[in-house]
Amino acid sequence: MDYKIQLDEEERGIIKCIEEAQIDRGFHIRDIIKKAKEHYGMSRSKVYEIVGYLEFHDIIISNKSGNRELNKDKTYYIKCQNCGCGISNSEIFGEEEDLCEECYMEDHQKIRLADPWAVRSKKIFRKNAGFEGTEGLSDLQKSIYEFICSKGRAKPEEISKEFGLSKREAENQWAILRHCELIGGQKQDGVFYMAPFKS
Repeated sequence: MDYKIQLDEEERGIIKCIEEAQIDRGFHIRDIIKKAKEHYGMSRSKVYEIVGYLEFHDIIISNKSGNRELNKDKTYYIKCQNCGCGISNSEIFGEEEDLCEECYMEDHQKIRLADPWAVRSKKIFRKNAGFEGTEGLSDLQKSIYEFICSKGRAKPEEISKEFGLSKREAENQWAILRHCELIGGQKQDGVFYMAPFKS
């Protein structure tokens, strides 16, 4: 019977060290000890303990040459460093951090709010398409725009809460509305608000 192997941060750290050090023949434990000490401050005995654990679970195996190597076919699970959900080693995104797909996409798909070229191209597109006001926007974008207009202005966190959006998702929607010159930002007493655009 197969079971899920959940690795902690130290165990995942050793795997990262192995991924850096492994060559075609496999890896040498001395290289892993050096990297683990340098990157994570781990002792020699701790590295041996974790390598032994990973060998026990067939995450590290011996190849035909008798050298250790990572078992590419073995599935293990870790926690996403952002949201904490469980992800398998085949679903890990990110280089510096171990992220699930959703967190990685959210982290890397930011639309710049203040982007003159985006404003210009959006204006040309909307003019050529014959769009005015909220025409051509998604239902969510229209709802956000109407919410801001009804209040006169709104803080970003109010919009996130009202529409159940993450901070990044909300920022992307505001950026699109800003590029359409439907809303703009204003600061009052150190607080940032989104408000209907004034030409």
